Amino acid sequence: MKELSEKEKGYLAGLFEGDGYKYHDIKGRHYQTEFYLNSERDKEIIGFLLKLLNKIKLNTQKYLDKRFNCLRLRINSKEIFNLFHKDSSLKNKEKEFCIGYLSGLIDSDGYVDAKKYSISIINTNREILENCQNFLKKEEIMSSLKIRKPSEKDKKKSYILHISVNFKRLPHISIKVKKLHSGMEQSG
Repeated sequence: MKELSEKEKGYLAGLFEGDGYKYHDIKGRHYQTEFYLNSERDKEIIGFLLKLLNKIKLNTQKYLDKRFNCLRLRINSKEIFNLFHKDSSLKNKEKEFCIGYLSGLIDSDGYVDAKKYSISIINTNREILENCQNFLKKEEIMSSLKIRKPSEKDKKKSYILHISVNFKRLPHISIKVKKLHSGMEQSG
């Protein structure tokens, strides 16, 4: 883990928060962490995630579910398993970790609209989004948090955090926001 910067650790934690799952098999002493990403839309995110995992020399197993265009990346590592815990507070984290966390959360649960120049994160855990909003406030980046209008397929209440495009001014590592930034340069 020493090979990763705080921002990269934060990115992994944010991506895990949105698209991750972990399992500890007590009897077999296996620590598994999985990421579920769209094999078509998320190719660049998958590439970046694999680059980070290769940096710390982790063997990653890949499983493709063609029915849902889903790529499941499985990592067997106690160290990476322990990186992701239930404490979603960003309060005592370094600024670089928080920027990485937000970058990963945007890449997993976020939506970036280049036409409207908007960044949004949708999640069912209000506390996570409130923690992100508090960090953004410290960085003087405007955001608003609202209850998301439920669709017919929604089983849980979800929340949407709208983030000012000024987020792109932070030294983020979000793949989706980088696309927004390059789209703005081309159109303006």
